Amino acid sequence: MRVGTLDQLLALLDGVVADHERGDRTSRSAEPFWQRMLTTPGHPLATTLPDEPLVDWHGRGLLGDLRGARVLDVGCGNGRNAAWLAAQGAHVVGIDIATGLLDASRPGMPDGVTLASVDVLREELPAGPFDLVYDSGCFHHLAPHRRLTYLQRVLPLLAEGGRYGIVTFAQERQPSIGDTEILTTGDTAGGTSFTLEDLASIFGDDLHLLESRAVREDRADAFGAGFLNAALFRREH
Repeated sequence: MRVGTLDQLLALLDGVVADHERGDRTSRSAEPFWQRMLTTPGHPLATTLPDEPLVDWHGRGLLGDLRGARVLDVGCGNGRNAAWLAAQGAHVVGIDIATGLLDASRPGMPDGVTLASVDVLREELPAGPFDLVYDSGCFHHLAPHRRLTYLQRVLPLLAEGGRYGIVTFAQERQPSIGDTEILTTGDTAGGTSFTLEDLASIFGDDLHLLESRAVREDRADAFGAGFLNAALFRREH
């Protein structure tokens, strides 16, 4: 078959990535990987603390009023950020493909949190609009060609004036291979790192950049790691 449509091209590239043992970490086939990683004692993501940028942005008023706000937590893992957001008064929908982890985490979630097993690229997403969409570590595991799918599916869920926050690996401090190598070998190599300029470029066509910076490690009440970058955007219209 020769490629004649965008969908066919995306499917072809999906196959390249799926064939590698470190390839697609976003589909249902990756559920066991995430279940194992997110429940490994001592792994950074096994923490119950919220992200440092999230706590900082809220403290400085950059997230707007979270009381009664609708929030979508993309790649919510064990629900740590969802639980913190709900404690600030938000109504949170957390989505992830790690079904078993969601089932184990659900009984400990506060009122205001709904956890749903959803593939962000391929399955029906929770209905918007949302006042805040937050992604801590999902986007940087997407294959390069599927970032386009993510942007087309996730950003329209954001309300006018709503915020979009993201945390990714930092290319400045944890360099990763280029997109060309990923798409020719299928090896996503544990995740893609982004510079602050990358994040501004990728999301800046649709959203207004409020802040981008390195994640800090100096808060005892929040999770931070020096190998991460964070950026916050707002939908203007």
